[in-house]
Amino acid sequence: MNEELDLRLASGRVRAQRSGAADAPLVLAVHGLSANLHAFDFLAARLLAGRERQLVALDLRGRGASDVTPPGTYGLEAHARDVLEAATLLGAERFDWIGWSMGALIGILAANAAPERVRSLGLIDHAGAMDPAAVDAVLAGLNRLDFEAADAGAYVDRIRPLSPISPFTEFWETYYAYEFGRTSKTACREDFDDVEHHDWPALWPALTMPTTLVRCTVPLNGGFVVPKRVASALHETAPGVTVTEIRADHFTVMTDANAAAALGAGLDQARAYA
Repeated sequence: MNEELDLRLASGRVRAQRSGAADAPLVLAVHGLSANLHAFDFLAARLLAGRERQLVALDLRGRGASDVTPPGTYGLEAHARDVLEAATLLGAERFDWIGWSMGALIGILAANAAPERVRSLGLIDHAGAMDPAAVDAVLAGLNRLDFEAADAGAYVDRIRPLSPISPFTEFWETYYAYEFGRTSKTACREDFDDVEHHDWPALWPALTMPTTLVRCTVPLNGGFVVPKRVASALHETAPGVTVTEIRADHFTVMTDANAAAALGAGLDQARAYA
């Protein structure tokens, strides 16, 4: 059973969804650029199976059922502050972080800002520089937020034939239906532009906590979100980072059992050394 929560942060109201017991060790799940908390529905069930954990997935501001705040209030550092504050409101001084895409980059910033709080870090297919073709695909994907439709079902029907996701399962129908009429393209674009303002390799040395990078080996639009050279440079800079390659693309990794197993192993490692 999932529990919906509204967290009142200094920056605005953030919607969250908890799976698992409220008194169990906390895993915070942070989605990508234009995504939402339902991105973690598949992974949550597998990461909690037989484990004493709670997983709380967030809608970042400007997405899903969270507040849309004014332009100029976004940016990855602002989201990192939000997630750290959310952990505090949930009663966790230390917690595990799993971030998909931009959520992984926000996690890197949080690990630099508050390393004493981030017990472990799971980075799902992002760590810094992307291939230009993949950048183009991410930016083009934001155009769906301009679609006009009578209802969520019609909105999903417009997205389905244009989506690079295959197979386009019920998981993705739920994911896209949830964003209908809610997610702000302006917020997403502000965060997209902010990514290049950070020197990601300069931030990697702070990843001294157990860290798992899940790298997708199926390209997106002919390019990689985590090029091989970036994964290699990250591991060289922070040798404690475990790099696991998954035969999935940037989207299907979120419904991949091998990705779930790699992230679960990272969480188990963190608990063993806690």
